[in-house]
Amino acid sequence: KRASASAPPPSPPPLERALPLLRGALNRQGGPFLLHLRRQEHILAALNRPDARDLFATGVLTPDHVIRTKNVPLFLDLAGLDDKAAEQRIATDLAAYQQAYDAYFAAQTAAKKVSRVKLDNLPRVFLIPGLGLVTAGRTPKEARIAADIAEHTLRAKEWADAVGGYRPLDDGHIFDMEYWSLEQAKLGRATHPPLTGQIALVTGGGGAIAVGIGRQLLAAGAQVALTDIDRPRLDRVAAKLSGEFAADRVLSLEMDVTDPVSVRAALARVAAWAGGLDILVPNAGIAHVARLEALATADLERVVRVNLFGVFEVIKAAVPFFRRQGTGGAVVINSSKNVFDPGAAFGAYSASKAAAHQLGKIAALELAELGVRVNMINADAVFDEGDISSGLWDVVGPDRMRARNLDPQGLKEYYRQRNLLHTTVRADDVGRAVVFFASGQTPTTGATLPVDGGIPAAFPR
Repeated sequence: KRASASAPPPSPPPLERALPLLRGALNRQGGPFLLHLRRQEHILAALNRPDARDLFATGVLTPDHVIRTKNVPLFLDLAGLDDKAAEQRIATDLAAYQQAYDAYFAAQTAAKKVSRVKLDNLPRVFLIPGLGLVTAGRTPKEARIAADIAEHTLRAKEWADAVGGYRPLDDGHIFDMEYWSLEQAKLGRATHPPLTGQIALVTGGGGAIAVGIGRQLLAAGAQVALTDIDRPRLDRVAAKLSGEFAADRVLSLEMDVTDPVSVRAALARVAAWAGGLDILVPNAGIAHVARLEALATADLERVVRVNLFGVFEVIKAAVPFFRRQGTGGAVVINSSKNVFDPGAAFGAYSASKAAAHQLGKIAALELAELGVRVNMINADAVFDEGDISSGLWDVVGPDRMRARNLDPQGLKEYYRQRNLLHTTVRADDVGRAVVFFASGQTPTTGATLPVDGGIPAAFPR
C-alpha cells in the first residue's frame, strides 16, 4: 500500500492581512512604525525548520546590534489562524515579549545599581513561518537596517548550529550597550515631521495635483504610494518626487481604480512595501466636454466609472486595512469646486464629482466608528506643476480657450482673476490641505475645504 503524501503545513494569513494586524498591534503600543518584509527562499526555509523557534528566537550576535534590533526577535506562529485568532496571538505574544523585556530591565538596573531611562519594550524583528522576516522602524531606513542585521543573524545562527551550536551573549553585556550613557544622552532629542511612520496612497498619481499632494505628504514625513493607469505619466511623477526626497519613500503602482481586482492587488503591494495604510487620497479623475444634448451615454458612463466608482472602489478596499490596524486613519477626497458650482457642457464631470462628494459624506458617517476621518477638498484651476500637466486641463483647456478667445497663458490669467483673492492655485496648495486633514490637527470629519482662491458660487452650503 503506497504511503500518502504528507499534507503541506498550514499557512499564516496572507501578508495583506497579517502585516496590518501586526503593525496595528505595534502602533497601538507605541508607534507609528513602518514594516519591512523579506521572504526570500532561504529565509522561509530557515523559519520552517522544526527547531526554528529555539535556534532563532535568541540573542544578537554582537552587542551593538541591540541598538537596531533589540536583543531577541519575536517568533510568531500564525499558521492556520484566521484574522481574529491571528490578532489574538499577536497580542498575547507581544504582551509576553514586553513583560520579559521589563523583567530584564528591572533585573539589570538592580544588579548594576544604576538608574536609566527605560527604552520602549517593543520588538523590532519578527520571525513568522510561512510569511517571512519582518522588521519595524520609525523610518524606512531604520526598518531596512534592522532587516539587514536580522537576515545576516539568521545565516550566522544556522552556521553556528551546524558546527556545534549558538550561544548568545549574557544579558549584562547586552544591557551595557543598550543603555550606554552616550545613547541615553540622545533620548528626547530627535524630532520628526507629523506624518512620520504613516503610509499614504494617492490615486491619479500621474497628474499635476498628485505632484503637490505627494510632495507635501513626503515633506510631512509620510511614505507615499502613487497609483495611475498611465504608466509613463506615473513614472515621471514618481521620479520627480524620488529625486526631491528619497526613492525608498515613494512607490509607484500601475492601477485601474475602476477594477476592484487591480485595486486590491495594489493595496496588497502597499502592505508588503510598508505594512499597511493610514492615509487614502482618491485623486483620480477624468473629464469630458459636451452639452447634454450631445453627451453620449458611453462617455457619461466612462467618466462616472472613474470619478465615482473609482472613489468607491478604493475606499471599499481600504476599509479592511483600517479595521485590521485599529489605529484610525484618514481619507481625503480630491473633489471639485464643480460640486457646488457646475459648468455648462461639463455635466459628466460635475455630476460624477458631486456623487463622489456625497459618497465621501456617507464614508464619514460609516468609518467614524473605526476612528477614520473622511474629508473633501474642492480645488479649482490647477493647470500644471512644472513640466507635469493636468490631465483634466489637457482635455478642458482647448474648449475653454476657444470659448473665450484666449491663449494658454491668457486662460490661466482669466482663472486667476476670477477668484476673490486673484491668486494662482497651485498643486502644493492642494497638498497642504491634504496634510492638514491627514495629520488630524482638528477633530474634523465630513467637511469640505475649498482650495480655489474664493469662488462665491462654490462656497459650501
